[in-house]
Amino acid sequence: MRQFLKSSLVLASLLLMLIPLSSANTLLSEDSQKLTSQIGDGIWVNETLTINGSTTLPPQNANWALYDVTDPYSEWIEVRSGGYFSEVIPVDEGLWIWSITIDVQNLNCTCWLEISQTDGLGKEFLNRIVFIGEGPHNPVISPNHETSLVIDGPEQLSARAILADSASNESKLILTWCHAPHGACDGESHSSERNVTWEGGVGTFTIDATELGLYDGVWMFSYVLQDVFLRTSPHIGLTVFVDQTDPSSVLISPDSAKEGELVLIDGSGSSDGVWSNNLQSVWYVTDPDGITYVPTSNMTDEVLNIALNKSGDYTIRLDVIDWVGRMSSSNTSVTVENVPPEIDLELDGSDVKNPNSWQYMEDDELELIARTIETGSDANSLSYSWYLNDELVSQSMNITFADLEVGTYDLRLVVVDDDGAEDTHEMQLVVNAKPESESGEFSLGALILILGIVVFSIGMFRRMRMSENEISSLPKWGETSRDKSSNLESSGNEENDLWNESNASLGGKD
Repeated sequence: MRQFLKSSLVLASLLLMLIPLSSANTLLSEDSQKLTSQIGDGIWVNETLTINGSTTLPPQNANWALYDVTDPYSEWIEVRSGGYFSEVIPVDEGLWIWSITIDVQNLNCTCWLEISQTDGLGKEFLNRIVFIGEGPHNPVISPNHETSLVIDGPEQLSARAILADSASNESKLILTWCHAPHGACDGESHSSERNVTWEGGVGTFTIDATELGLYDGVWMFSYVLQDVFLRTSPHIGLTVFVDQTDPSSVLISPDSAKEGELVLIDGSGSSDGVWSNNLQSVWYVTDPDGITYVPTSNMTDEVLNIALNKSGDYTIRLDVIDWVGRMSSSNTSVTVENVPPEIDLELDGSDVKNPNSWQYMEDDELELIARTIETGSDANSLSYSWYLNDELVSQSMNITFADLEVGTYDLRLVVVDDDGAEDTHEMQLVVNAKPESESGEFSLGALILILGIVVFSIGMFRRMRMSENEISSLPKWGETSRDKSSNLESSGNEENDLWNESNASLGGKD
């Protein structure tokens, strides 16, 4: 697995490893590196490889390995390895000089030397390309660019060359390309030798889309370095995205809209040829006051859904920008018509809305709430005028009546928006006098009358009850007389009987 990963990253790694630390093109200075060596890439040895350098890491732990990378696209073969520096000399506190000596007899390869030291939880690496054995050794080239490019004109690239037995300025760089819309060559392949400017082993060359006949689309490129002995380096591949066409911004929108209405502005017709999916859209809105702003909601790259809240003429602009920075703009105008306000009058404590008349008692309080139906931004600029019997009494949104005298009043509310459009509601207010029974105060006479009625009612009720009792206990007058006579006679007889019985009991005694 380790060999496979190394093979996959070889070209990217060469970019950093092929540059001598002492050269002007060093990507990282020696001061910033913990493991360094003054020996650069491309040394040629036959029997013994000796490399030395310095380290600021504890030198007790060090590992090195030598791989055969003659064909960097196949699995790397480890030909030598070791676990320590061959020699370490302390120079200063935290600084050591090291060297590694490797027996390379019987080897014939382009080799990759990798030295590593543990640095905390990570590792510090030093890599070098080494030519070992009698050869012949093919050149090596390492790119100083990404593996994919987007171009719309001439594009300058650079790469570092490493040759065993010739000079880089004596070599040639051969470029091959083909159209590859689906990731593989589709049609004819083309080749061309490029003019290269060499400086310190770094060659600079140009890919010109116009010169090479490249049209918009995906192209696959590769190049090799050929030395004076016609030996070629492993190829370097890259993908080139060509975009030489300006984008086209297209807008579709309605000509007019109502104030506050959501308006759909469609820019999905904008295009950039084969690269339409890579367009970036920027929307601008200029309102009737001349203020330009960038909407931040209800939008995508292709569509703007916006509420235009002011009456007047709006201008909407769409800028489409492709991935190479070309831009195209289009504008559209929308006339926004004002919507007049609509009064929705409410009475506090009632569900009635927009009444034509209202009655209430004197000394009561009546609050009217002007809830106005309005669109757009007019709601913040509405003016309110309340007229009582044609006299302006208030310019507030709501009004309260608490001290009107008994009578009938004409009330009129006028609401005007910032465009002068208005709505009016008229109603009649009737203030009624409160009845005395409802005045909350009882007169003394009324109180006495009520008490008298209560007392009279109670007395009559008691008298009627007593009369009923008396009538039920006394007999009728005729019967009473007869009963009295009978009683008298009876009582006389009883008395006579008593006397008679008394005399009889004496037995005639004197």
